[in-house]
Amino acid sequence: MRRSVVLGLAVVVVLGFGVAYKQGLLPAWVDGQVASSGPPASGRGGGTGKAGARNMVPSVTVATAETGNLPVRRSTIGWINSVSSTTVTTQQQGVVTTIAVANGADVKAGDLLVQLDDRAAKATLARDKAALARDQATVVSTKADLKRAQDLVARQVDSAQQLDQAVAAAASAAAVVQLDQANIDADQVVVDDMHITAPHDGRLGAFAITVGSLVQPGTTVVVLTDMDNLEANFTVSDADVGLLRQSLSAGNVPVRVSPSNPPTAAVSGQKAGGDPAQATPAAAAEPAPVPAAQATVDFIDSNINSGSGTMAVRAAVPNRNREFWPGQAVKVEIDLGSHSDVVLVPTVAVQPGQNGSNVFVVKPDQTIDVRQVQLAGIVGDRAGIVSGLEAGDNVVTEGQLSLANGMKVTVRDGKPAAAGAAPATDAPKTDAPQKKSGVPEQVSGSEAKL
Repeated sequence: MRRSVVLGLAVVVVLGFGVAYKQGLLPAWVDGQVASSGPPASGRGGGTGKAGARNMVPSVTVATAETGNLPVRRSTIGWINSVSSTTVTTQQQGVVTTIAVANGADVKAGDLLVQLDDRAAKATLARDKAALARDQATVVSTKADLKRAQDLVARQVDSAQQLDQAVAAAASAAAVVQLDQANIDADQVVVDDMHITAPHDGRLGAFAITVGSLVQPGTTVVVLTDMDNLEANFTVSDADVGLLRQSLSAGNVPVRVSPSNPPTAAVSGQKAGGDPAQATPAAAAEPAPVPAAQATVDFIDSNINSGSGTMAVRAAVPNRNREFWPGQAVKVEIDLGSHSDVVLVPTVAVQPGQNGSNVFVVKPDQTIDVRQVQLAGIVGDRAGIVSGLEAGDNVVTEGQLSLANGMKVTVRDGKPAAAGAAPATDAPKTDAPQKKSGVPEQVSGSEAKL
């Protein structure tokens, strides 16, 4: 009895499903599954044969190989240092009375940074200047005594002993004046040290002292860094040391320095009307233009590090616009000569293969010839080839994924599509009747037709 009931319910469900399918009452996704499981109707999928035949011949974009020179360029990671980075310290003991500039300020050589209490130093200087004036008067007196003693000895009125004493007194007074002048010079140094100034141009860090602090000789005041004259420190492989030395003997060795982590700029959009509620979400961060500096090598080390097999190199980097910061990691590209008369192709035309690098060449009969090539190097969007390819060959730059040796292809225009243009599709039109279901019809892609 129970089995009969179950069979009856199954028959009812199947009949109901068939009626709903014929009247178009099924959801679109169920309808698609049913239609795909059975033989295609005469009205469904019409024209797919022509589209399939048309898609069997892939279309590609090509570029023509040409002969030229390619730089011998090496890329590495380095870091930025300042040519002059000075820790400014105190030379005298004193109390800080004034901090003349703000943290992080740009200063020139000689600018006042910190003022210490200099009253005691100025008093000592004034005392020694007074002593100098007194002793200079003594010198005048002793010189007069010496002159009189000389006259008396010449007339044989006075003894030679008196003359010797006058000479000694005059010399002693002159020596005292010299001592006073030395004391004044020392006092002036102390007074000057109470005014802490910038030793060179640069940018200040944060002050390590505050007004009212009692500082001792050697106390750190602030770090002053020259931001306009920097240097990039990096290493080259011992295999390239010979090329580097040859390049240096021929002239300047150019170096291109750019940030290893370029900045990004987030762009956000808003719909017309300015309604904040309708604002579109912020777009993905886009890389900002990468600042780069043209530098030159000004130093190579005198030995190769046996542990790493590299040699230290330094390049002078101008930094007038403050693109770089001391301690920053940078990407360094150094040119060590050039490859002459090599075949040049776009970098995207070179594809990795099992035995090396390959390029896909379109022969005059529009068939593909897969060639193994030997690379001289890759610089930016250009690749240099020393064997396996000749100038004038047409190489595939787009569409290599589905290609094979001997395959027939069509060459399409390599110009980019106009901005905003919708991509062309070869999807066949179908003549299937439209369902009258209240459920939205499911369409492949990212949008649904209601």
